[in-house]
Amino acid sequence: MNPQAMDIQPDCTALSLDNYNVPLRIGSVFIVFAASAFAVFLPLVIQKLLKSGDKSAAAEWILVVVKQFGAGVIVATAFIHLLPDAFETFNNPCIGELSFDAWPGAIAMIGVLMTFTIENIGHRIVSDRIKRAKAQLAKDAASAPLLPTTTEDSIERPQPKHLTSHSHSHSNGQGIFAHAETHVHSHGHTFFELDRNDDNVAVTADISESIERLSLYVLEAGIMFHSVLIGVTLSVTQASAFMSLFVVIIFHQMFEGMALGTRIIDVASLSQTRKYFLCIGFCTITPIGMAIGILARSNYAGDSSPTALWAMGTLNSLSAGILLWVSLVELLAEEWMHGDLHEASAPMSLLGFFSVALGATLMSLLGNWA
Repeated sequence: MNPQAMDIQPDCTALSLDNYNVPLRIGSVFIVFAASAFAVFLPLVIQKLLKSGDKSAAAEWILVVVKQFGAGVIVATAFIHLLPDAFETFNNPCIGELSFDAWPGAIAMIGVLMTFTIENIGHRIVSDRIKRAKAQLAKDAASAPLLPTTTEDSIERPQPKHLTSHSHSHSNGQGIFAHAETHVHSHGHTFFELDRNDDNVAVTADISESIERLSLYVLEAGIMFHSVLIGVTLSVTQASAFMSLFVVIIFHQMFEGMALGTRIIDVASLSQTRKYFLCIGFCTITPIGMAIGILARSNYAGDSSPTALWAMGTLNSLSAGILLWVSLVELLAEEWMHGDLHEASAPMSLLGFFSVALGATLMSLLGNWA
């Protein structure tokens, strides 16, 4: 090996953004916003249309396709888009010499364990609240006077539900899209056992829905972490590579928006206002990152700054860990092992699996092009 080659220092000077078309970059902010809004609000619009129109089994199939496609998109986002980018960032010579080569994997692992810890604490809090609520109900029932005209045998009661799968209550034949009105979601956890007593059912259902909301908020947080970086990166990209990256990010936002939107409509306890707030958060975060990149383009050090490289690598790795947990545990394992697809028919199961594979494949192609 040539000794002189080993002495070559990497060029870590900031690159100048030649031929920077400000009107084009500003216009791209609104285009990304429109594409993100279309994708994330689309599941809500479909849900509303199917509720107000003629209901059929087609609603069940449509939701399976969109939900599983979205799950595949999120899995591929973590494995193909975020983790490789993080490894590339930490391998950049401008970051300096690292004593530990596996920083991206270690930070992603921290993201997984952090998400697990948050959800585990949430489950424990909910479990404790359920126990206290049931104890109070039992105390109230013991002190309440008995009604002489009503006997237990005269009341027709539903059969108890087992928790190896979700428990759904649908009215007016609305199918899966009726979740927002009548859904009781057990999430497969043993402490969500539904008693025959109607008060216990109401208390359990109300408290257990907080677990679904927590999982949704974790998913959105993971998406928003890397969406800011996507926006900044697009705005400080050289003019020669801008259009190709812009097209890839448009499709990226649409796929990811559909994945998040289907998850939002599946959480029955969310109010419409909160659903809209979460959707707006998604469709504005990447444009905000783009605006930051446009404003800071003259001072943006990018790949020449060790601090910027550490920040980008850490956020990408952390986002990858969060999305890995949510996609594999909350979306795929929960849906296929305990949820609607646990005992689905063979055609619907095949359709769901094909949708997962399609979402993962398309997002993988986009990650490779980006």
